[in-house]
Parts: sequence; structure tokens; C-alpha cells
Amino acid sequence: MLSATSEYALRALSQLARVSPGRALLGRRLAQRAGIPPQYLSKIMLSLRNAGLVAAVRGTGGGYTLLRPAKAIHLIDVVRLFEGPVGWPHCLLRPSRPCSGSQSCTAHAHWAKVGRGYLDFLENTTLSDISGPAARQARLAARNHS
Repeated sequence: MLSATSEYALRALSQLARVSPGRALLGRRLAQRAGIPPQYLSKIMLSLRNAGLVAAVRGTGGGYTLLRPAKAIHLIDVVRLFEGPVGWPHCLLRPSRPCSGSQSCTAHAHWAKVGRGYLDFLENTTLSDISGPAARQARLAARNHS
């Protein structure tokens, strides 16, 4: 559903959200923690910086920091940056054609529910939701059940 670039951006931002306020995370450390190739990360971080989501601080104690609180960054803000307008662009059964109410495929009504849920998730979920203590607890619980 998401491009690799959007996924990487969300991973990187999630890692930055875990850093103590006033502290920065070095690019190479961020790349390690988020599991992102370092050169790919630098391109992503440049886009995030240009969008006003992160700051790049040079020198001792430098690295990347969030410019806004994690609870003020919705996932849709990040995904739109890398993918443009977010929607459900293709028909499930006829991928080369748009699926609309006037020219719908037989799966349209059900597929539209998935699209609405996806968009709702991106619009109503913040970076804080996926990187805060509750998110960490959910990850630990999932790991323990595996």
C-alpha cells in the first residue's frame, strides 16, 4: 500500500520521535535503527527537512531532530509528501482503469471500504501513536507471542 520511500520515512520519523527533546540523532545511527540504507535515508531526510518536518543540525551534538511534536505529525502528512494525493488510484479487478461509482467493477463497494479505512488510518494516526510507549508495548507483546 505504501511505497518503500514512505515506509522508510515513517520508520525514520518514528525513531526521531523516540529521541529525548533537545537531542539529535546522527544520520548513520538513524539509518541503523530504522534499517534504511544510509544514502537513501539522506535523500528522504532532505525531503523531510524541506517540508519543515525535521531539522538537520551540524557539528558536535548534531544530527536530525523533529521540528514539530510527534503528536502533531499525522501519517498522511508524510505519505502525501512522497506519494502525492493519497487515495485508492486503481480498480481491484481492472488495475489499468480507475474505479468509480459510475464505472465500477464488481468488487468496488467492498474495495472502497478498504480504501476508506486506509485513508482514515493515515489521517487519524500520528507519529506519536506509532512511536510512543503504547506502540513499544504492542511491539514487545507481539514479539513475545511469536
